[in-house]
Amino acid sequence: MAVLAPLPQPTSPMRHQATVEELYRLFNERDPGETRRMELINGEIVDMLPPGPFHSGFTDEVHEVIREKVGKALRVRCQNPIRINRHNEPQPDIAVVEKRKDGYTLSHPGPDDVLLIIEISDSSLEYDLNTKRQTYAKAEIAEYWVLDVNDRELHVFRRPWQGDYTEHATFSGEDEVQCTTIRDLQLRVRELLPEVMVK
Repeated sequence: MAVLAPLPQPTSPMRHQATVEELYRLFNERDPGETRRMELINGEIVDMLPPGPFHSGFTDEVHEVIREKVGKALRVRCQNPIRINRHNEPQPDIAVVEKRKDGYTLSHPGPDDVLLIIEISDSSLEYDLNTKRQTYAKAEIAEYWVLDVNDRELHVFRRPWQGDYTEHATFSGEDEVQCTTIRDLQLRVRELLPEVMVK
């Protein structure tokens, strides 16, 4: 385990300025057969390609592992939005949230509902380690994980303060990780990286 120095800023993907209201207007106006996915980050809509089979399969595997670990006390959402504020509505690969009576049918989870966010990175590592990291830190999401499937490492960010995380550690292989926000979530990194799913 090692604490890493700050990483360089990523190259930005294609974006255009918007608010949450603009995001949903575009969503409602798109053609019924359009497969484009969009998320709102720092007041900009990020156009995302539909995930390929490798990313989708890996995300499904991680979702199953996390859901089994946390049980029925919490809800594990997969590639669904969280509403941070009017200018930020990301769609993390995995979000573990508190259960709510309405089942989040009336509104998306907000920062107070979120216990852990996980992004699965096979081609977006710099973006997830930088832009997404800062977005979640500013929202005071207590714990954020980035699973680097190419280098077989798990980046763990904790203790948000003044717009960034003050702790960043990497784990791999047999390293054991205990989530600080979810008592029952303890695992070895290899559990998130089954051999059959690795390129």
